[in-house]
Amino acid sequence: MNQEVLNKPIVMSAAEEDGSASNATWQSYIPAFLAIFGSFALVFLRINVGGERFISDGALMMLALASYLIAAVFHLTNLYAPFRFAEKLGLWAATLGVFFNLSSWLVRWVAAYDRELAIFNSQGANPADMPWVFRYVPFANLYDLSLAFAFGAGITTLIVMRRKQFQIVAALSLPLSAIILVLARFIGSEIIDLPPVLDSYWRPIHVGIASLSYGIALVCFAVAVLYLLKDGLKVEKMAIWTSIFALGVFFTISKFSVFAPATFGTYTASTFVGTSRMALGLRADVPYVGWLIVAAAALLVAASIGFALYTSKNDLNARTWANRFLYAALAVQGAGVAMLVYQLKNLQNVVAAISPSQYPKFAVWMLQQQDMPQAQINAMGQQQLYDIANKWVVENGANLHLSLNANPVELSALITAFTGTFFIVLFGINTEKIRSLLPTTEKLDGLMYKLAGVTFAGLALLLITGAVWANESWGRYWGWDAKEVGALVAWLTYAGFLHSRIAYGWRGRRSAYFAVVAFLFVIFTYLGVSYLLPGLHSYA
Repeated sequence: MNQEVLNKPIVMSAAEEDGSASNATWQSYIPAFLAIFGSFALVFLRINVGGERFISDGALMMLALASYLIAAVFHLTNLYAPFRFAEKLGLWAATLGVFFNLSSWLVRWVAAYDRELAIFNSQGANPADMPWVFRYVPFANLYDLSLAFAFGAGITTLIVMRRKQFQIVAALSLPLSAIILVLARFIGSEIIDLPPVLDSYWRPIHVGIASLSYGIALVCFAVAVLYLLKDGLKVEKMAIWTSIFALGVFFTISKFSVFAPATFGTYTASTFVGTSRMALGLRADVPYVGWLIVAAAALLVAASIGFALYTSKNDLNARTWANRFLYAALAVQGAGVAMLVYQLKNLQNVVAAISPSQYPKFAVWMLQQQDMPQAQINAMGQQQLYDIANKWVVENGANLHLSLNANPVELSALITAFTGTFFIVLFGINTEKIRSLLPTTEKLDGLMYKLAGVTFAGLALLLITGAVWANESWGRYWGWDAKEVGALVAWLTYAGFLHSRIAYGWRGRRSAYFAVVAFLFVIFTYLGVSYLLPGLHSYA
């Protein structure tokens, strides 16, 4: 009898613990549920209130950006001064970020429908003849995709964060989500007319799968980086690769002009005339920015050499100087981004910043825009082309201006390079303490595997739905277009991740390297086609 009495509380405690664990599991999904259901409640309110008295989708996007950054700051702070309140603030700031992010996309959907309805009414058409509301799902350009991409990363982060040990993932994934929204901000939130090729019910299916898959891939990338850090990969080696990435950005965004002998130290930006959003075939020299990029590149090269000497010969003095060069590079990169933003917003005399050597090519560009036969253009001499361009510049020079929306990928790439350097500097401060706060390598590896598996499945669906849509629009399932090839390569890389793990037992660092490379292919598919390579998908 006494033994039964003694055992009873023990059994009840076990049951209570199971119930408590069950409640904790259910409750851990509350932030994600609140963000999603709150967004739908907000868009329902928008439908009933109307757009004139309601917050715009652009403002909601900026609130999402601010929330992601605030959440990241709290989680980064918690790395060095852990306290429970910072974790809670970071969690709820991330929840607000996902809420505002999805709300922005949903409100944009309603705004696109209202815009089309206003056009119908102004033309005296019957509103009943308007296409189904599904047609206005906001996936018409890169801005729309960026909103959904950031949401995919944000909601994946929230789901991962439901386990306390993985909340640290938000310290890396949310800043990356914020960069995606920064790109969207620079692209501009104007609603455009739907190109005929996009007028298909496959569009929201295909692009929706793409954006969510990209978001999951971003979080997988963040977990892979944290795994490498936890596994003991030297921060100095990470610094070398991050510096190489930043140098690649500097060379690519400037189209080599900053480092070309004839234009060394010159960074140029696209110009616009009047209210047109179409960039002209003229680029203006943005003062100081080119030389700051050159200085940052030199400092990163010096830092990489120092870190290489340290990792190969254990030269502690080389590491000391390399860290100094890296800190200086971070400061110069920040100054370069700030100077570029300032000059784009405040440069007044744009004509004086344009090199006349561009005039002949600009004249060719203008004549091509006017559909003049190429043979007739080729018959013109350089002086004649120069005079045509010079006359146009004299007449329109007062209306020329620069814009933050002119080079969205270039500016976002510079910010990304700065962010990479920033995290390396951060990881180099009290590295062992950060490693001690990370989950075990086994748990990070398991999470990375799950995220990569979901990304693989998502990219497979992306390819399938894209092929069906391509056959509907272009009469063929596959055409080796740049974006198609990029998506295929990204999918094959994740396939290699899973195959090497299942067939050969690859885990840990090898898998992490796979995840990092695969995400770079995802980013190329997301941005490279739209801004770097011509193709059938360039309308995005």
